Amino acid sequence: MKLFKYFFILFVLVVLFVGVSRFFPNTYYVKRTVEINKPVDTVFTFMSNLHNWPKWSLWNTATDSTLTVFYNATQTGLGARQYFHGNLIGQGRFELNTYEPNNTVGYNLYMNQGEASANGKFVFETANNKTILHWIDSGDVGNNPIFRYMLSSKVSSTEKTFDEGLQRIKSVLEQ
Repeated sequence: MKLFKYFFILFVLVVLFVGVSRFFPNTYYVKRTVEINKPVDTVFTFMSNLHNWPKWSLWNTATDSTLTVFYNATQTGLGARQYFHGNLIGQGRFELNTYEPNNTVGYNLYMNQGEASANGKFVFETANNKTILHWIDSGDVGNNPIFRYMLSSKVSSTEKTFDEGLQRIKSVLEQ
């Protein structure tokens, strides 16, 4: 009888956990912005070349000393790919999927053989011979209750990562 009671309590807790998760959002949207004292064509050219990304990315050898990076034949624009592998970071690739000159560079990020993926983009605006660079990420975590509970911390972490990355881009381009 005690065993039945424990299973019943466990069942109720699982139902509550899943039920409450339905009240949490399953989609997210992150947008961070920086102003760069360079013309838009300079910033766009820099960002549309994946060979430049290790210069500002937080995913670099300072973060993971075992990190190796290589590229496909297309280095810039639509279809350009950057592959990476590191013991800490894991393995994955960035692939540019949108290329609108001086306007948008979009990418897909695939991690660990597609177990995780993200879609993001950089949007460029001109303001007084300066560039307003927006870094945008959005997605859907589906119905997984654990992902729904973790979503707010993921958004917070992504905001911090984007802010730091944008400051690094600004620093590299303005030096």
